[in-house]
Amino acid sequence: MSHPLLERLAQDDPQERARACRDAAGDPAAVLFSEALAGALTDPVPAVAAAAAGALTQLAEHHDVKPALIAALHGDEARGRCEAALVLARLEPPSLRLLPALAEGLALPDRKQRWRAARLLVKCGRLHGEVLPLLLGLSRGDERARVRRMSRHALRELAPDDPEVAQALLEGTRDADVLARRAAYAALAALLDPPRGVVETLVGALADESDAASRRIVTVVLAQLAPLHAGDLRTAVTEALRRARAGSSDPELQRCAERALQQLADAPR
Repeated sequence: MSHPLLERLAQDDPQERARACRDAAGDPAAVLFSEALAGALTDPVPAVAAAAAGALTQLAEHHDVKPALIAALHGDEARGRCEAALVLARLEPPSLRLLPALAEGLALPDRKQRWRAARLLVKCGRLHGEVLPLLLGLSRGDERARVRRMSRHALRELAPDDPEVAQALLEGTRDADVLARRAAYAALAALLDPPRGVVETLVGALADESDAASRRIVTVVLAQLAPLHAGDLRTAVTEALRRARAGSSDPELQRCAERALQQLADAPR
């Protein structure tokens, strides 16, 4: 089939490809373009892929685009599979068939696409119990640091009251990758009922963690979690923060420790 719009989708100019995607939904022959638009979900330019996703969403109001999206869900490129999953989730409640594409989406180079995949995994997890074990496994054992990092962000949103999540995040604070480690520290702040071992680990990290940014994150997390405990543990947190404030050569850590101490002082006992 030859059509001027299909020719525009093949142009070298990404702005023209994006315009072609946007124009497709209003074309009288729109139903014929669903496969081409699904193919554009793999476009290396994010703006073009986003325009294709938007056009497919519009087309779905009057035409059946699901066959093209399902085919794209099993395509050759991870970014296209992820985009197809994201569009399908706009058209119907997210199903388990989206999980492989979304899990791969956590590793994509594009930051916005990774976060969209993570948020949709959380949404899926609220409908399907299979998602939580998947995220736990990715956090603990995926060889890609980016996937471990993003799965921890998703876990904090999906199940902050789950003891297994707390344990997985604690394990993540020993990750060899510094960004994945920071994600684990930050995610601990979301725990609703942190076990004592979480706070004890954070107190130790304030002194022993080699990454300066992680130590600063730890001060923030301690200020949020310590008020959930009383007695000797809260005292240990206060003393550790005072040591960081007085003994650190990092001015920013000193300021973070001071803010954390003030939060603890203001928190109900």
